[in-house]
Amino acid sequence: MSFREHSGIYVLASVSNVFLTASQYLAVSAAVASYLPLDPGTSALIASYGRGPGIVLALLLNTLAFQGILLVLVLILALSSTIKTVWRWAYAFLGVVVSGFVGYWLGLKFLVVLEWISTLQNNKIDSSNPYSGLFWFGLASSICYVLMILLLRKSYGKLAENASAERISNQE
Repeated sequence: MSFREHSGIYVLASVSNVFLTASQYLAVSAAVASYLPLDPGTSALIASYGRGPGIVLALLLNTLAFQGILLVLVLILALSSTIKTVWRWAYAFLGVVVSGFVGYWLGLKFLVVLEWISTLQNNKIDSSNPYSGLFWFGLASSICYVLMILLLRKSYGKLAENASAERISNQE
């Protein structure tokens, strides 16, 4: 199995998350500028480091959690391709786990941004910037997510092709 394909899966999932994180930054930044209450962790970071760096640090900590879990899942996915006897089931199952985890994470992040936009609108604060950012960043995130799933499918196809070629060569 190709290291390039697995690293491509990791990169596409990461970029997809970064797009939604950028949208979240716009929404949280608008809330902070309007003096809306924040969660205690983000408030503490903003108090310590200032508005911009505090928000970035709060979002970065969240992103690091995603990156760590994703790295472990992709490494397990890559290792599952080396199992000779049941690699098909293991790889397919872990591919579903990876795509499911990324999809679930992105869905939650999308809902968090929508909640921030709703909070801005309920407090009569201009939410056009975060809203349009969510549209464009969400679109880019969705494209990266679909590309990640297509790359997962391609990698499975290559594994199946290699396995059938190996089986044919063993029969000869």
